[in-house]
Amino acid sequence: MNVERDVLAFATSLLQSMRETEQTQGWASGDLLRTTLRLLVVAGADAHGWDADELAEEVRELIEAVEHRNAAARSGLFDGPGMTVRH
Repeated sequence: MNVERDVLAFATSLLQSMRETEQTQGWASGDLLRTTLRLLVVAGADAHGWDADELAEEVRELIEAVEHRNAAARSGLFDGPGMTVRH
């Protein structure tokens, strides 16, 4: 998955805001993120006219990207939460 730097920076900022909101409100970690993602998926599917198979493919790609990132993090390829690639 190739993501432009400004999109990645915005998404990272949004995630940080969600974490801070969860902590401030006393919500369980990840609750706001999961709820927001569910809403975005449904809204995105409706807005783009995706059918269930197309939506499932998008979700599969996201899961693969997360698994790839996690494997890279375990191997030491990324240097922390910012996921900066080490050379």
